[in-house]
Amino acid sequence: MKTVQQHIVRQQQRFSDHSFFARLETDPPLERLAPFPQCLTFFVMTFQDILRFCDERVTDPEIKRMVHRHRLEDAGHDRWFLGDLAALGVEVPTPAQLFAEPHRAARQASFALVSDALCARHDACRLTLLLTLESAGHVFFERVARYLERIGERSRLRYFSQTHLDVERAHDVFEEDTDARIEAIVLDREARAEALQLVERCYRELTGMFDGIEAQIAAGAARAVASPSRPRPSRGTAIHAARTPGLRPFARRASGRWA
Repeated sequence: MKTVQQHIVRQQQRFSDHSFFARLETDPPLERLAPFPQCLTFFVMTFQDILRFCDERVTDPEIKRMVHRHRLEDAGHDRWFLGDLAALGVEVPTPAQLFAEPHRAARQASFALVSDALCARHDACRLTLLLTLESAGHVFFERVARYLERIGERSRLRYFSQTHLDVERAHDVFEEDTDARIEAIVLDREARAEALQLVERCYRELTGMFDGIEAQIAAGAARAVASPSRPRPSRGTAIHAARTPGLRPFARRASGRWA
């Protein structure tokens, strides 16, 4: 597993260079990111099932303990997300909207990760899936929390906040003794190959999801440039006003979680 963990870190570093995170570094007004929170809805809500599928299918007692604890520690974070949508004035997408084109990238990533949770042939691969998602979550929550703090939006949020990242970093899976036990897991050649491929597949799907979000943001920015006379929304309704057609507004040590 130590080899797998090292591969996770390499993929995480590539993910951290995504253009979405580069955009955050420019501190755009929150309304310019309008589609972003809502476009995560399908993924965040599906994430709880990904954890459940992994937990229910793992049989190795040691891995089961880690995976089950992981699931318990993440319980309820989907409600944090919905609470943040409300705080931002973002309407929860309807079922029809969730299965429309603007949410396609999130659906595709979610379904692919559900497939990995259901179809993995080795318990260590289900653990690998969770560790990979954790590593990506660290990048996401750290970058988003820093951005929100810089623009003065941190205090009223929970899911998209530094508090969430702090909670995730305190989870059992990041404790030193747990980390050592994970590194000590020995994989045969087949399991190691499957785990390494899973890491790459997971990051490929997450990158595709953020590619889709970036496309939505860019399209919104292009429309804003084409309509410069539109009045700037007030702070309290910034995201609510900046809607996208088809949407209602809104590693471990080396590196959160998504839900």
